Amino acid sequence: MLYLRYPLALLVASFLILIPATAEVCFGQTPSEKPRIPTLPDRILVLDGSPVHDVGEVRVHASNWGMIGSWPGSGNTFSNAPSAEWPAGSYIEYLFAGGLWVGGLVGGVPAVSTAAYTFEFRPSASLVDQVYYSAFGATGGHRIPSASADDDADGSLDEDPLDGVDNDLDGQYDEDFAAISDQMLARRFRDDDPSAIAIYPDHVPMHLSVREESFQFSHPDYDDFVGFTFTITNDGASTLEDVYVGVFADGDVGYRFTPNYWTDDASAFRNDLVVDHGTHGMQAYDFAYWYDVDGDGGTAAGYCGIVVLDHPTGAGAPAAVGVVTYASFSGSASYDDGGDPTNDFERYELMSSQTIERDATIGRDHRTLVAVGPFSDLTPGETIEFSFALVVTPRDDFTNVERAAKAYHGRWFDLDGNPATGIGGKEHQEHWYLPYEDPVPVAITSFDARAIDPSAVKVAWEVWSDEAITGFELMRAPGGGELRSVTAGLMPATTREFVDDAVVSGTRYEYVLVAHAASGSTFTSQRAGVTVPSAALVLRQNAPNPFTQSTMIGITLPERAEIDVAVFDVTGRRVATIAAGARDAGEHDLVWNGTDDAGQRVGAGVYFYRLEAGNQTLTRKLLVMR
Repeated sequence: MLYLRYPLALLVASFLILIPATAEVCFGQTPSEKPRIPTLPDRILVLDGSPVHDVGEVRVHASNWGMIGSWPGSGNTFSNAPSAEWPAGSYIEYLFAGGLWVGGLVGGVPAVSTAAYTFEFRPSASLVDQVYYSAFGATGGHRIPSASADDDADGSLDEDPLDGVDNDLDGQYDEDFAAISDQMLARRFRDDDPSAIAIYPDHVPMHLSVREESFQFSHPDYDDFVGFTFTITNDGASTLEDVYVGVFADGDVGYRFTPNYWTDDASAFRNDLVVDHGTHGMQAYDFAYWYDVDGDGGTAAGYCGIVVLDHPTGAGAPAAVGVVTYASFSGSASYDDGGDPTNDFERYELMSSQTIERDATIGRDHRTLVAVGPFSDLTPGETIEFSFALVVTPRDDFTNVERAAKAYHGRWFDLDGNPATGIGGKEHQEHWYLPYEDPVPVAITSFDARAIDPSAVKVAWEVWSDEAITGFELMRAPGGGELRSVTAGLMPATTREFVDDAVVSGTRYEYVLVAHAASGSTFTSQRAGVTVPSAALVLRQNAPNPFTQSTMIGITLPERAEIDVAVFDVTGRRVATIAAGARDAGEHDLVWNGTDDAGQRVGAGVYFYRLEAGNQTLTRKLLVMR
């Protein structure tokens, strides 16, 4: 549904009116050009400017309430942080502030929750709703194709996101997530926190919970962008209709200490940036960007913008990934004359207009909005995942947009071992792997050795393969000895377990699995150690018992030993010797015919029989009947 613009007199009170009386004008610009920032209550908002992506050439503050940028010159505690500074250390900024927008119909009425300029998204009062930092290879953050991708070995991958919460209810937290890139920030927030409702009384919460993760690389070819992924969940009891997800950006370009540097900017939109993803084909990307009209004498020499990377498609969602709405507006005008939207009706009208506006080439203070959708409904518990990158690239050179797209495209892996699924058998996509990275094409993801009895060890494994496997070889080393092959030749590529019955009880072994690939390469597992338990000394109950003529006594020896098996009466007197001398390891059946050492039959009654082997002694009771 498309909402037409309403006369201003009929609109909900503007953002300026919603600010508490305690709010301050805390930036260098005049109030008519930039909105005020409301005084923030004592929440868990991280306001010290510390959440910054700074391992690449683009340095940008990334809050824990969905806002990107630092509002340079505003006087806030976070305003000295870089705000899409490029190149790093230059103080040339490309962003005043930006943030997530989510709009939809709640009972047929438009509602939009924003992270800029209004802070309707915000973390709860819980101490866990902070900013979490990580990087590729972090503890608990292994990812495909690592052999430890299932960090907590529970059969699920990355089910416990980095957010300080026990998401999988196993008594631990953040023990199995995907740690991505050279610098990863993770945080979560909502649109229905009581503090947001207190500051913005006309805000209609949609009961959305959002998990945000952002990523930056330090590689010199891939350090000019920051990637963002928002996981947006309907936590309410009502279905949201005609949902749009977008990014708002006030793109101010210039040296941050130059007065009024934001007044001569322009914005533009490209929908024809085609990236070659090799076997996965060509894909066009949408890029909305802004720039300084005269380039400030060459110091502000870039385009900065938003490239949409991914969102759900198909039934109930857009048919393809891409921007459906691009709007450019100026803070110096009223909404009806092309200025900022000031309430949810106006914001939703812009998001849902499905209009790509003309480039704004006249220098002024421009804002930019891009939106994707509509998603016909977002039912309770349903989630939308939306990914984009904030990119800075040299003028008329969109290489860095292409690099951001390639980084997000990542790598594809064969997880099911079926060459008929996916492309060339590769059916699983892992985002945010750089093209130059070469994760191992064959990963032995689990490898385990367990003794199943005193004479056998069962070895089992699982494998993810990005190329054909020709077979496996199992190596074994007793104690700290040399590894030697257990198998005669290669086991078939489909083999996933092997029983080694050539082991000695009481001995420790270490096993290594070697996967042989069709390319000729070999891939080796980590070592798996197991101690084969010693076979127990066993003295079994005689049978039959009681007996009249003869009875069978069974014994088991764990190793060759000198034994003595004898019968005693209740006074402890030795009556008969059943067996004596050296016997080999294993089971032995001994017969006693009920006579003593003199060959005379013993009388009826209770007797005891005893096994001595080495320093062990076992005794049982038997009954003779006459």
